[in-house]
Amino acid sequence: MTSAARLLANLPRCLLGALLCCAACSHPKIAREPGFRLLENGDAPMLVPADTPTSNPGDFQTTTLVLPGSSAAARNPANPPCSIDGEVFSLRPASPPDKRSWIIRSPSISGWDALAGRFEMSAQWKSFTRALDRLPEDACFPAGLTTLEMRVAVAQRIPLPTNQVALFLYSDQGTGFADLSPGMEIRLQRFLPPAGSSGANSEGPRQIWVAGYEVVPRPGKGVGLKLARRPRHNAAPDAGAEAGELLSLAQRFGQTPVLRLFLEGVYGTGKVSHGILIGASTQTQIDALTQLIHQSDPARCLNSQGTVCMEFPLGAVSLSSSIFINGRQTPCLFGESLAALLRDRPQPEQTTIFQSLQVLRRVQPGRYAAIDFPRTLEGAAQLVLLPGDKITWQH
Repeated sequence: MTSAARLLANLPRCLLGALLCCAACSHPKIAREPGFRLLENGDAPMLVPADTPTSNPGDFQTTTLVLPGSSAAARNPANPPCSIDGEVFSLRPASPPDKRSWIIRSPSISGWDALAGRFEMSAQWKSFTRALDRLPEDACFPAGLTTLEMRVAVAQRIPLPTNQVALFLYSDQGTGFADLSPGMEIRLQRFLPPAGSSGANSEGPRQIWVAGYEVVPRPGKGVGLKLARRPRHNAAPDAGAEAGELLSLAQRFGQTPVLRLFLEGVYGTGKVSHGILIGASTQTQIDALTQLIHQSDPARCLNSQGTVCMEFPLGAVSLSSSIFINGRQTPCLFGESLAALLRDRPQPEQTTIFQSLQVLRRVQPGRYAAIDFPRTLEGAAQLVLLPGDKITWQH
């Protein structure tokens, strides 16, 4: 099993239930951008921007990226430098530099296979993203744009293996974490003793304590947490002091605009690591803390200056993407495929859905791009859903 598959397998599945359909939903017009295509590429299907050449004689390609925001000239573009010259992934300002226009060098569609024999691609991407973290945001990027948002923007403009899209945007291969971004949701749950009982071994139906946080944009830049779901009133008192900690994450991480969630799972010698949430002021800080945490097996919470860390009980935390199905906001497993939404539906209903099925992906605030993919269950299995995706079909 690949590292990407292990990461996704470690995440608990979400229940979509009756949210899959929405009667009389309205679909307001939204701004469209050039889309994406899912291409069969032997055993490694690729998700590529629609304007990517399908035949390229070389291993590399160059792509232009235009960011949202101000087009003011870059401040002293030569000092500090606003470019990355990696062996596989490179980035430089377009000419003349204006903070918005960039030139990306990346593997072509055919280059992914050719270069994989010479380079560890995930390590090359990690090196690129760490270099991106070190670029001065205020000097290089439009106002309010973070390095994580820049990373996502770059990843959406290059061909990527479909099974690694979520990792390239929000994580690192085999590390078990996700960088939190608007459109994600953290679910917390605890099983409590039966009401009125004195201990965990008491007889009777157990209660479940559930809370949820939305990841939201912060004023200025970065992200924060918003308590969007509180536990039922009659369950909360029995959860004790632990409930108070779990319900105060928005305040505890209120001064750290960069957030990263380590997902519960096995990433070392076989010991189970608890879920861990960390926060920092910069991407560089959070990368340094991540390196310290990974030195422990199992991973455990550590603190360094200017950072916040919280470790959750086993089974207490999971991560979802907030998507829209026929206009209704719906949580689904982070890294889940489109096929997971349709697999349990009767075959005749699947056939009807595929006739009108559309998937739109958010590429800029308020702007979306359509994804062209084979309208079959096999094609849908290759399409990993991301936070903010809009899925529609006639019903």
